[in-house]
Amino acid sequence: MRIVLIKGPSMYEGTRTFIDHAAAAFARAGHTAEIIDLQGERDPLSVLLAGAARGPWDMVLSINILGEGRDQQGRSMSAMFGAPHVVWHVDYVLSQEARLAQTPPDTALLVVDPTQVDAVHALYGASRWNTVRFCPHAAVGEPAPDDVDPEAFAAARPIPLLWSGSLQKTEVRPWAEATEATRRIFDDAYDMALGVEFIPPHRAMDAALAARGLDLNDPANLGARISARWIDIEVRKTRRFEFVKAVAKTGLPIHICGDGWDADLYRFKRATYEGPVPMPRVAELMRQSQVVLNTNGNFGAGSHERTLSALLAGAAAFSDRTDFYDEVLGEDDGICLFRWLDLPAGMARLQALHADPGEAWRIAVSGKAKVLAHHTFDCRIQEFLQAAGLA
Repeated sequence: MRIVLIKGPSMYEGTRTFIDHAAAAFARAGHTAEIIDLQGERDPLSVLLAGAARGPWDMVLSINILGEGRDQQGRSMSAMFGAPHVVWHVDYVLSQEARLAQTPPDTALLVVDPTQVDAVHALYGASRWNTVRFCPHAAVGEPAPDDVDPEAFAAARPIPLLWSGSLQKTEVRPWAEATEATRRIFDDAYDMALGVEFIPPHRAMDAALAARGLDLNDPANLGARISARWIDIEVRKTRRFEFVKAVAKTGLPIHICGDGWDADLYRFKRATYEGPVPMPRVAELMRQSQVVLNTNGNFGAGSHERTLSALLAGAAAFSDRTDFYDEVLGEDDGICLFRWLDLPAGMARLQALHADPGEAWRIAVSGKAKVLAHHTFDCRIQEFLQAAGLA
């Protein structure tokens, strides 16, 4: 089959790296894969139309972008390319509200947390799109050589702990200037989300609205419900910063890469700061690390690329719990997990993991085997094809 993959701008080259990995996986499977790169193009539509003219195509794949794409005649991406269009949303799906509203029903939508399937159906109706399904992240990078024992593991990996990602913290909440009644709704949803291990942001917002007698079926309340994206952002920032502060208090040595850390490095007694780096460099650092830290945001039932990539790189992954990790990796088997409602216990577990390279090695070996078997892009392309109705 002939697959066209659309690549656009991306922070830390994240989705660009995903597209490169997907294209390589399609090629290994015997398909023809062509990447259309829109970054820096002054007239991206012309580039898309030129790519469409090189058809026929069997499938179009984009990540986050172009669900709403149209040409001057109003044709959708599927119509332009004469092939099914699959959009893989690897960020919180309701943050794509403007794009979702313009995405045609024949576009296949994939999301990285199964509760986001419910969010799409709850807010737009179960029949709005023909296909909305869960498709977890895939690991990036190349598999690391096997470390034969804990001693080899520790010797080959001079970085004890690695954190990759920007520093995020809550300052002024997005609803701070709203009316008092609106602020109370958002504050209630925010407090509810922080008060439990995980609740999907749209369910927290729905509960806050329903508590005030607002009819969730009334189209007039749709905008308020979609505003759950702000709950996602603020809960994610709050929890990430609390995690960072807790890790800093352990005093453990850590290697940090990402943007926005300069003002907070004082919290760490033993930190090496590399600054913002692209995703391929992060994959290299993971191969030098014993334990890679992660916070999963509000993908509380789903996945994050960082954990799977860390395991592929031969490191142990330390992350907040999700249903997905429990099911496919196994707590303290293929991954080490903590709970938001008991961060002190999580930090004690992290300290124990740091002190015991044998335990980190055991988790890394088990997790790597599971990722190689089920969570590479060679595995995911089958899900892309299924979403397009081609497998």
